[in-house]
Amino acid sequence: MMRSSVFAGMLALAMFAPCIRASASQLAPYQQGTVLSVDRQEVSSPSECCYIGTDGPLQSQYYAYDVSVRIGCENYVGRYETAFDFLSSAFTPNKSISVRLTKHILYFDVPGEREIKMGIVHRSHNDTASCSAGTSTARR
Repeated sequence: MMRSSVFAGMLALAMFAPCIRASASQLAPYQQGTVLSVDRQEVSSPSECCYIGTDGPLQSQYYAYDVSVRIGCENYVGRYETAFDFLSSAFTPNKSISVRLTKHILYFDVPGEREIKMGIVHRSHNDTASCSAGTSTARR
């Protein structure tokens, strides 16, 4: 009796999990953003163990891209890490891009590619005149 109720609960959870995830993604629609800058970093992390006795360096190499994007009056910096020295040409400064924003993640809708996910490493308010003017009229 106990096994069947646990099994039924797990089955119900497995069936409704995609629905819950789909409704969560509907809460954060894509918005238009503008790429401000892209900073490429080549990162090497030395291996601290496992000396094999060869002449080759024991380190892994990967690339990190810090992509700064403006969405409305907020600026976000997202970090994209990859083993390949490649970032889509959609991330060109002053280019418009579709962004889905969550609390800690930026999701970019890149045409012809899969959705690109970047963790937010910094956010700040844009203090340009257009944002200041929009804020003062919104408060009245």
